[in-house]
Amino acid sequence: MRLPGKLAAAGLSALCVVTAASCSSSDEGGAPGQTQLSPAQRLAAAKAKVDAAPSVHLQLASSEVPQGASGVVSADGWGKHPPAFKGTFKVSLKGVQADAEITSLGGDVYAKLPLIPGTNKIDPKAFNLPDPAVLFSPDTGLTTLLTATTSPTAGGQVRRGADVLSTIKGALPGKAVTDLFLIGDPNGSYSATYGLTDSQELRQVSIAGPFFGSGTTSTYTLVLDQYGKPVTITRP
Repeated sequence: MRLPGKLAAAGLSALCVVTAASCSSSDEGGAPGQTQLSPAQRLAAAKAKVDAAPSVHLQLASSEVPQGASGVVSADGWGKHPPAFKGTFKVSLKGVQADAEITSLGGDVYAKLPLIPGTNKIDPKAFNLPDPAVLFSPDTGLTTLLTATTSPTAGGQVRRGADVLSTIKGALPGKAVTDLFLIGDPNGSYSATYGLTDSQELRQVSIAGPFFGSGTTSTYTLVLDQYGKPVTITRP
């Protein structure tokens, strides 16, 4: 049956209105739990997810580290809750780099160091390093930086592997950074960029600032993934 022209036009208009409203509602709503939350709320939700995860894989990379500086260059390992860690750190001591296998459990830190036989208990502060297990403490660890971030604002999207991450940018107090990493200028200015999934899972943290003293700018980037994968950490 052929519809009269005016009736067909009216029906088409109605269909367009319904379709547009439907599409608009979907676009404006975005992914569940994303656009309904402010940047600060998203960071708080991301902190809660990390803190609740039984385990998480962490990779750390650095850039623009001054030549001859001493500090962590990179790391790859696993953190658990309650706070524990096992993995490998690449450390620079006055420009000389070396790998160290680190295990931290129950407040004790063990390291397998180059040129030293076996695995030995160490004081990480003697190497200007934090206890890596502390990074996974809900009260004093990495996630405290998310809620310490000032003036967080939503940024663009970036792809990391199969994930498309929403970025949130903000500033960090120097003391919050230096208390955690044991290096840097506590009076300096640090910027942070976080990458979150639509479900508020923290995937990436980039922090830039005077890690190696006033007048320098270096960047540390941490990638977190494989939340909840079974991991066993025991004393060496």
